[in-house]
Formats: sequence, C-alpha cells, structure tokens
Amino acid sequence: MNTSTPALITPELARSLMPQRADDAHKGNFGRALIIAGSRQYTGAAKLALQAASRSGAGLVFAAIPEPLHAPLAASLSEPIWLILPTSEGAIAAEAGKIIPTILADKDAVLIGPGLSQTEGTRAFLLSLLEHLRGEAPELPLMVDADALNLLSKEPDWKELLPERAVLTPHEMEFSRLTGLPLSEIHSNREELATRCAQEWQQTLILKGAHTLVCSPQGECRLLPFANSVLAHGGTGDVLAGLVVGLLAQGLLPFDAASLAVWLHARAAELAMQAVGHPASTLPSDILAHIGASMRSL
Repeated sequence: MNTSTPALITPELARSLMPQRADDAHKGNFGRALIIAGSRQYTGAAKLALQAASRSGAGLVFAAIPEPLHAPLAASLSEPIWLILPTSEGAIAAEAGKIIPTILADKDAVLIGPGLSQTEGTRAFLLSLLEHLRGEAPELPLMVDADALNLLSKEPDWKELLPERAVLTPHEMEFSRLTGLPLSEIHSNREELATRCAQEWQQTLILKGAHTLVCSPQGECRLLPFANSVLAHGGTGDVLAGLVVGLLAQGLLPFDAASLAVWLHARAAELAMQAVGHPASTLPSDILAHIGASMRSL
C-alpha cells in the first residue's frame, strides 16, 4: 500500500485538469450527464445536484426523478431534460428498473443518490441499476452518493455489486457504515484508511470532511487544503456530487474529476462566504452561484 504523504489539490493541479472549451464547440462536445435523485422529502437535493452538473460545463444534463417531483422542479429549472420514473412511497419504485436501459442510453456518466430516500422500492431500483451496469455498461462512470451509499452499505458483499468505474463520496458517518469501523478510528486515521479502502475496493473514493481526501484504486491520495464551516450545511454534498458527474461526463478520469470537483467546490464556497459575509449564512445555493467565479480563478 502507498503510505506516502497525500499530494495537495492545488490551484495548479486544478488548472491542469480543467476541460478545455473551444469557441466553436457545441453541446455534444461536453457530454451527457444523468442524475438519478430526489424523493418527496428531499426535492432540494435533486435540484442542487442538477444545478451543479449544469454549472460544471456538461453539454446535456438529464434528470431521472420520481413523478411527483417533476412539476416543482421543472417550474424552477430550465436546463435539465426530464426522465420521469414510477413512484412508490414518494420515492422511486422498484418497477422503474424496467426502464433502466432507456434512461442509460447514450449517457456519458451517471450519478445516483442525492435525496433518493431508503425505501424498499428505491433499494430494488438501485440493485437493478448496478446489475445492469456490471453486465451491459461496465465502463460507464458511476457516482454513488448519499442515500445510494447508505442503501449499498446494508448489502452483504456490497463491493461486488459495483461496476468497474465508480466514485464513492461518503462523509465519515457513511464511511463508517461502509467499513463497519467506529467513527473515532476513522477520524484519527483518515488518510491511511481512505487510501487502503480505495485500493481494496478498486474504486475512486472521496472521503468528505475538513480536508477532504480523494483516493484512487492505484493507491494515490490527494488532500484538499481547505477546512471551513461554510460546508457544514445540508446540501453542500449534493452540489459536489453534481460537479463530479458533470466533469465525468466531459471525459475526465474518475480520480481527476473527483479532484477537480473537490477544489472547485471548496473555492466556490470561499468566494460565496466572502460575498455573504459569514460561513453560518453561506448556503449551498450561494456556492452554486460562485462555481463560475471558482473556474475563472484558475
């Protein structure tokens, strides 16, 4: 195992990873991102992730959401293309699994998890999606976030359910559920554990928190030199998830997409805090509004 000191995610590294945009480019040049998200209780999570993916530079953003969420989200978001899913208990129903091939067709990256809820129907849909990806589209980058991680952690041998190119985005509590390790051990040994698990799981891992870590299946580890309570608001993780899937859709490799998204997210949070005036009052929607300025700072 690689036990060297993590490399810092610096502005220079972030600049080297930014996708280039030719003046004569069109939307087809920048990928098609699919976001599977939301439930009756967590409509906002889907909205934040969709906005962040659109701000990331992805050419097209598709929203696969439970039917009751369509009217309120479509009324406030103009950019996504809507894919309406059958609903049960205010969340995605198991029978939505029948249309997985349709919603995955021609997509360049997939995010599942923000605001998904943990109903039995949602679990069945998630397992169907993972089975389809393993068998029919193992190279399609998949980002697993939030409730999708929590559902996954309840499955025996969950690591075997993932396709080859996944990005996992746990905070420490979610990481504890995935590993079975106590929070105290995780908090005191973040770098070694994150690096080891990324290698053992053969997936890209973002361990969120103060000084977020990004670890690759090959044992590389990058550390974000940022710690500020501006990110201690519900919804900031949804913004990060949307950024990652948007960059994956543009062709970045998982480790690089995760690293760039983590830096852009943190820098946008800093800029938003400066504009708002205090970390306590800086909301995820403020971070969204500063993603462009974060990119410009590179």
